[in-house]
Amino acid sequence: MSDNVIKVELCMGSSCFARGNSSILTAIESFINENDLSDRIELEGHLCLGKCNTGPHVAINGKEYSALDEDCVIDLLKKELE
Repeated sequence: MSDNVIKVELCMGSSCFARGNSSILTAIESFINENDLSDRIELEGHLCLGKCNTGPHVAINGKEYSALDEDCVIDLLKKELE
């Protein structure tokens, strides 16, 4: 992975997926496709990140975030791309 690639990790466990990571995943995939960012953003899913009580859980370049919605995650990605 190149230094300028943003690594996005999503918890795909049932709790986080039900709490919003399903729609967050769709939003990130759309954002990547609409902005031709497949070479800049690496998307990775995990079965469980052990943060079920505060989900949905997302990590961007190793920094962990919880209880976000689609707009917040896209805003964080835009800041990382600057």
